[in-house]
Amino acid sequence: MAKLCRFVKLQDRFNAQVFSFAVPSRILTELMPEVYSKDFVYGHQRWNVSITRTERHIGAFLKLQTPSQGLRCRLDFSFTVINREHFTKNISFIEKSYEFTSECQKHGRKTFAETEDLLARNFVQESGDLLLELEMRNIHNIFECFLRVPKEGHGGNNRHGYVDRLESTYFLFGLSDWSVSLFPDSSSTEADGSVAVQLQRHSSFDHMCTVRYRVILGDEGTFDSGDMEQMLDASGVGEPFTVGASVTRLARGRSTLRIKVEMTSVVYVSEVAVNVLSRSKNRAHLYDRDKQAWMVEADPSGRYLAFKLYYTDISHVPRRFTRYVAWHVRLLSRSGNARVVRLPQGPYSKYYVQQDVDDGFIMSTDVPVEEVSDPDSMWVDPDDHKVTLYVEWLESHLLVTPNYNSQDDVTRLHKHQMTREIMALQAENYALEKQLYSYQQSIAKKDSRGRSESFELVQK
Repeated sequence: MAKLCRFVKLQDRFNAQVFSFAVPSRILTELMPEVYSKDFVYGHQRWNVSITRTERHIGAFLKLQTPSQGLRCRLDFSFTVINREHFTKNISFIEKSYEFTSECQKHGRKTFAETEDLLARNFVQESGDLLLELEMRNIHNIFECFLRVPKEGHGGNNRHGYVDRLESTYFLFGLSDWSVSLFPDSSSTEADGSVAVQLQRHSSFDHMCTVRYRVILGDEGTFDSGDMEQMLDASGVGEPFTVGASVTRLARGRSTLRIKVEMTSVVYVSEVAVNVLSRSKNRAHLYDRDKQAWMVEADPSGRYLAFKLYYTDISHVPRRFTRYVAWHVRLLSRSGNARVVRLPQGPYSKYYVQQDVDDGFIMSTDVPVEEVSDPDSMWVDPDDHKVTLYVEWLESHLLVTPNYNSQDDVTRLHKHQMTREIMALQAENYALEKQLYSYQQSIAKKDSRGRSESFELVQK
């Protein structure tokens, strides 16, 4: 099995993430079936990696494990086999704008690297494994379907003047099932008709979620909602928005209406109320999207209000594994506009290994304790003295080899090699700039000398 051992989020605008796998090196010497990884999550979809072996080559493939009819996942990805000696000896390939669908779930290369080359040039690590890096970036999740337009006069009207809703097929995103519904308004004339559009989640009802998406209606993009962000409660029903055109006008007279939904992100949210004025009742319990138990504790002892997050199920982390968790926290006001403020130092992340008790993770706010203690505070409910927090669960990965080991030495070695290469290039660039400046000075002196000699000849 290819074991996921390291994970890095590059914090760029393409949402690039690097997954490192330890692949058993016996695949280079034995004709064995494909080596698979366990499923992992990127871009709100589940994936896995497979390594194949032919007589002379190994191949590397990426597979979408959560396909849906009508859903296209387009992204860039690259595979790299890490060399122990120098980063310039790494072997890699990159694929750009590849689409994964229910009809084509797997992409990669069958002849990625020669087995003899990998054995001869120090690609096998001290642990006896190959270190394979997968970088994934710039993902787009696009769902498309066609809805049959009801004929005029057909379909039962409800008491609000809407015909029976038109609903898309379900598609999978963020490990939940979703659909888009259209509610045509039949109470108005065809010329000034309207349609209510609603996004709905059909599974994972344990949490609220914040979803970002875009809806395009019609073959030529007759209506484009632009990027939208909504918070869905545990029922999964989104707030509908109205399109100022009838279904027939959106379809431009065709018998079907094209619906395109671009899903950008979905973040599952735990809502928790914490008492901040009582020392004995200042804790509250919650669960993440993996059904792991956590606890939040308020800490008003300093100048500013702080919270401490405990992983109470830390003893359930498998032995010889590390659990990486990333999250963010928002503080909700009780004012009329329901202002939400993110904690200034987030998002947060931590690696957890199995132990009896978690020491906790401190999260500071910029809200003074005096403001919280004020009876008219905009943050504290006057009845129960509680503040409301939204804990957003961003990432969660289970990694093997929790301790620092020789595979980490390779990446550190490559880092220092790259640093030296950059310093050498900078020194070379500086020397060339000095040489160019010297040439410019020499040319300027020759020009000035030539002008003075010409001036003397003219005077004579």
